[in-house]
Amino acid sequence: MFNKIKRQFFAGLVIFVPLSLTVYFFRLFFLLMSQTLHPVLLHQHVIDLPPAVVRPVSFVLTIFLIWALGVVASNFIGKQFVGWFEAGIRRIPFFRGLYEAIQKVTEAFFGANPIYQSAVLVEYPRRGVYTFGFVTSQISGKVFQSDEPHYCVFIPTVPNPTSGILLYIAQSETIPLALSIEEVAKILVSHGFVPIQEASVKAFKRKE
Repeated sequence: MFNKIKRQFFAGLVIFVPLSLTVYFFRLFFLLMSQTLHPVLLHQHVIDLPPAVVRPVSFVLTIFLIWALGVVASNFIGKQFVGWFEAGIRRIPFFRGLYEAIQKVTEAFFGANPIYQSAVLVEYPRRGVYTFGFVTSQISGKVFQSDEPHYCVFIPTVPNPTSGILLYIAQSETIPLALSIEEVAKILVSHGFVPIQEASVKAFKRKE
């Protein structure tokens, strides 16, 4: 009887945990997006909005504002304006580094040309132990007194793949994967519960 209740409990837990975490992260996203215009709408006196409606309206307006910025930034005049704005930001010592760092992280996940080129496996932190890495660029091996090209590989941490370390690794020391950046991110966030398929490595395995 106890074993049956235990199995039923864990069966419910498997459904409850991902569902509750999804709701939790959606709530964080909603609060983050709606917070942008929330103070403005809360203290404006043009339209009388009930307090319960202020945050949903702020969320919708923020999403619309993001879309509108994308439309403006896509044309020539908008690109010029964004260029002037970024040039002004880069003149401020502290905010220059902060803005560029946030911009790079945002482009990595949402940009039209993400900075992560591909996903690979690398032997780290020692031989025989493999971890995921994201290739960000390729440089000449001359920097490392080698004739072989080297990859700049970002090694993400778990469960937060936006932080990690940066390594320069010879191209032959990496194993390319037939996996997208999103698929690798799912494996990392799930702590490996989402398995890596053997075919993803076998088809691209480097020659020994």
